[in-house]
Amino acid sequence: MSVLISMLVGSKLSTKSLVERSISSILLNIGTDDFLLVVGISSFIGSEIRKSIESMKSMNNNIVVVTDYCSSFAEFHNYVFLKYGSESKWVIIAHDDIELKTKNLINKIEDSVKDFTDIGWISFTDDGYLQEGHWTPSTREGFHYDFLYENAWERRKLFQFHSLEEDYWKVGKGISYFSGLNYDFPTSIVKCHAPYSHFIAIESEKLRRIGLCEVWSSVSLLIDEDWGLSALREGLINVWIPDIIYAHVRETGGTRAWPIIVREGKQTHELFAKKWGFPHPPAKDGLEKIKSMYGNTNIVWSFDKKSFDWEYLG
Repeated sequence: MSVLISMLVGSKLSTKSLVERSISSILLNIGTDDFLLVVGISSFIGSEIRKSIESMKSMNNNIVVVTDYCSSFAEFHNYVFLKYGSESKWVIIAHDDIELKTKNLINKIEDSVKDFTDIGWISFTDDGYLQEGHWTPSTREGFHYDFLYENAWERRKLFQFHSLEEDYWKVGKGISYFSGLNYDFPTSIVKCHAPYSHFIAIESEKLRRIGLCEVWSSVSLLIDEDWGLSALREGLINVWIPDIIYAHVRETGGTRAWPIIVREGKQTHELFAKKWGFPHPPAKDGLEKIKSMYGNTNIVWSFDKKSFDWEYLG
């Protein structure tokens, strides 16, 4: 198969409509018949969602359902890759609350990266920022200067949002307002620090090189940061393709996993720091240590750059 897609329905707040939208939008827009979508259903997921997924499976032979396997994001995706990854060219990790909006996805990805051999993780544009000012950057913040020194995360002024006026996001006027703002998007594929795990892609060969997902918590906390750093350490570059669009559906503007993040966050951050030798986010007085540890890798790529200093490929 050319594409392996891994999706875990693993939140107690998962709903039938969210899951159906996620699966349907992928089936509609993946752009190939040569794919396998493996959907995991955690043990606590209710019968309504289960019946819906089984119904979709009965109508599409490209869907495999794994029931009651586990509730851990990392364990499930590792299981899927180990079982099916050797047969695929591409691996896509998808949450169960996304909507893929760009048609012919795989051909667009391959056309964007065809001239490059060192691509790691591939991110796309999350257009949730059009909804009441939701804060939805499409890539991780990295070590960018404006993140570390200009409070740009709290001001919601990283990446394409940097040119907007202060407090633009507090207006709350909906799509018509936010779609008309003067964003500064890159015009084509650019380098980035690391992906968000909501909807991301990577070549299977590169994922084998990077290694399996760390099992640090039951949700995806710091998984994308860790996997992104692992790619950079291996000499790969992570990229953002801005004209491929999806929505990570945040019906309340926040994350469904927040209670679990509160409960498991301390341990996860400790395990991250133990592995990498620095915390997330990094301390400003610890940057020299990071440079000394990883200065011969791509991990230091975002040092001294602002998040909107686009570095185009080619």
